[in-house]
Amino acid sequence: MVLEATIVCIDNSEWMRNGDYPPSRLAAQADAANLICSAKVSQNRENTVGLLTMAGKSARMLVTQTNDDRQIITSLHEVNVDGHCDYVASIRKAQLAL
Repeated sequence: MVLEATIVCIDNSEWMRNGDYPPSRLAAQADAANLICSAKVSQNRENTVGLLTMAGKSARMLVTQTNDDRQIITSLHEVNVDGHCDYVASIRKAQLAL
């Protein structure tokens, strides 16, 4: 089995307030991120997943590489809508974290 390290980037910009995905885009992203993280860790217990938010003053690492599902789920509940998304800075930070 191949070991994988994954960073899930969450867009928490002001655009995530829209309700076109019930209840909001941010909640839909959190559900998808939870599903991806759980799948990655259950494939191989040694796989690691990190979590990064892309908006606000700067991109912010919520969870560094871990294989603890509960830590990721807990951090997903702390994500708030905040400012504008900076994709380039977020991808650079994710690369550094890997």
